[in-house]
Amino acid sequence: MVGHGLGMTAGLAGRPKLGGLPVPFACEDDGGALDHAHVVKRRAIRCALSRICGICGSPLTRPIAFIGSETEGLDRMFAFPPTHLECAHEALDLFVPIGGSHLGHAEPPLRWTLITTGGFDLVRPTRRGDPVAFHPNSVVEAELID
Repeated sequence: MVGHGLGMTAGLAGRPKLGGLPVPFACEDDGGALDHAHVVKRRAIRCALSRICGICGSPLTRPIAFIGSETEGLDRMFAFPPTHLECAHEALDLFVPIGGSHLGHAEPPLRWTLITTGGFDLVRPTRRGDPVAFHPNSVVEAELID
């Protein structure tokens, strides 16, 4: 574990827990249902339009981070909403070593990507019911995490 400290963000502290592990803001529906492996579409859109962190639910500051699979990083198209850089590090430090279905991924990625960016676009689905995606539009740094 890298141990990046929380800085000014709320991080995962105080988030509701499922199976003893905190659940990110974007993985909790408005009724309180929790699911580590699923991003709630309504929350994802709220994160984008209100510019709030998908991990802690607090207002975003720059730089903005995106976390996802190596493929998502290569495609520059992410399922998990934008996060604070500190929240991204905290979530990866917690969830990557234990494996399993976390951060909106039903199957754990073989390698995770952390993209730092100055901005992003919300990509709405072309078909009703499909998930939204996020496209970082000014990538500052890309990092692979095993």
